[in-house]
Amino acid sequence: MKPFESFMAPQLEDYVLYRLNLGYTKKGLRWRLLAFDRYLKEQNADWDLLEPPFFLELRGKINKGPQTVNKILSAIRGLFQYFARLDIYQENPLKDIPPLPEGYFIPFVFSPVEIEQFLEVVCNRLRRSEKYFLTDLALYMAILLMARCGLRISEPLHLLRTHYRYDEGTIYIEKTKFKKDRLIPVPKAVMMEIENYLSVRKSLCPDDQNQYLLAGKKQKGLKDYQ
Repeated sequence: MKPFESFMAPQLEDYVLYRLNLGYTKKGLRWRLLAFDRYLKEQNADWDLLEPPFFLELRGKINKGPQTVNKILSAIRGLFQYFARLDIYQENPLKDIPPLPEGYFIPFVFSPVEIEQFLEVVCNRLRRSEKYFLTDLALYMAILLMARCGLRISEPLHLLRTHYRYDEGTIYIEKTKFKKDRLIPVPKAVMMEIENYLSVRKSLCPDDQNQYLLAGKKQKGLKDYQ
């Protein structure tokens, strides 16, 4: 564990311990305070320098995105609130320093009509040559499973044939984004598409031993870059 090295090192350690005793974890807090500690050391700062302009300059010099900058400032603001409770500071010097505006990601949501149009376009673009058809059809199936069953973008690529349970009408997802397993109901129309794909695959590759539900090249699954 990297130690604090600035003039404020003892107080920073005390604050981390104080937060731990309140039940918070130290992992996120410590690296944010380490960034502050490093800046204090670089600026050869002392208590007298810690006025609002000092923190405005710090905010401008953190070479990170707005979310990271705001997290560091939030940790420092909490630190000085702690100092105020201990009467080390009468007033928090960061109280009037606003966070940087963050660019939030807003997902685009397709309407049912747009989803149908998109699937139709993908289907019409399947290459019909023997070399490409089966792979293109597998890619279409991956998109179909995302659109119809709500699978995440990488989940269709990792499905094994045993994960598709025709008798139950489900797909079993192992170790999802949050390290949990999921059982996904499959609409009848999608099951018909899966069965059609497997039938075509068996017809074109009668000796196929690929364990993946959606077959890629050389007995492997589809690749992320596809």
